[in-house]
Amino acid sequence: MDNQAWALCFLDEGVAMSVISRKETRCQWLEDEEHAFEHLLNDYLNYVAELGELEPEQVLVAKERFELLIEQYPEPEVLTEYLNDLTVGLTRLLWFGPLSALAEDYGDFPLALRAFYWQEYGEGDEDPVEPVVEDDWIYLVECMDDFLLEDDY
Repeated sequence: MDNQAWALCFLDEGVAMSVISRKETRCQWLEDEEHAFEHLLNDYLNYVAELGELEPEQVLVAKERFELLIEQYPEPEVLTEYLNDLTVGLTRLLWFGPLSALAEDYGDFPLALRAFYWQEYGEGDEDPVEPVVEDDWIYLVECMDDFLLEDDY
């Protein structure tokens, strides 16, 4: 897995929770930081707009708001909090950031993912907070779907 990769993972809080009564999660792996922010401003925003049944004018206003937040809060963790405030009841970002941070950082989501990873791929003696070495990031990516389906984050 490329060490420049980013991920945008989110939980659908709207339609999926009311219609099928289960978690509907999605994780999009992106080439690098630039593509991640492009995806956030286009694909993710359009998805949220569709869920919220926004009119075209409202989508433009939402995009301006997303752009302003990205400019004001370029740190992914802080940006995620503000974007979640805007999309409450529709979606909730679980993770927006680099793969390297998932493999090494000590935030709640990376720690939970790594604990799941070590349970699935470890030999039983690993510390669940232990970072994942870059050569094994592909396995961390592979376990993400199962983690999102099975774990409570």
